[in-house]
Amino acid sequence: MKIKINELRLFGYHGLYKEEKENGQEFLISVTVTQDNKPENDDISNVIDYSLLVKNIKEIFESKRYNLIESLAVDISDRVMLDRRISSISISVKKENPPIDIDINSVEVVYEAIQK
Repeated sequence: MKIKINELRLFGYHGLYKEEKENGQEFLISVTVTQDNKPENDDISNVIDYSLLVKNIKEIFESKRYNLIESLAVDISDRVMLDRRISSISISVKKENPPIDIDINSVEVVYEAIQK
């Protein structure tokens, strides 16, 4: 079973450039986690609670200012994968309107991990 969080919009001060650190910007974070077993019954304890998943993502996002969104993606993965029921994760961190002197819609980093 896959659980997807689609484009969680968070405002933060992550990035290498001075204007990113001072002015901040919105980030879109999408996460897909895979849980191998199917729910035994209609009870939240049998599945990954997506509200807790969102809470964990937000806590990591706000825990410090990252220079690299790659590092942010890895830290989110490490935190989420503490739940041993999760067998794999894919994380996308996207910056819309990055401070690049060319017409570009967004930049995005995708990180994937498998439970060891």
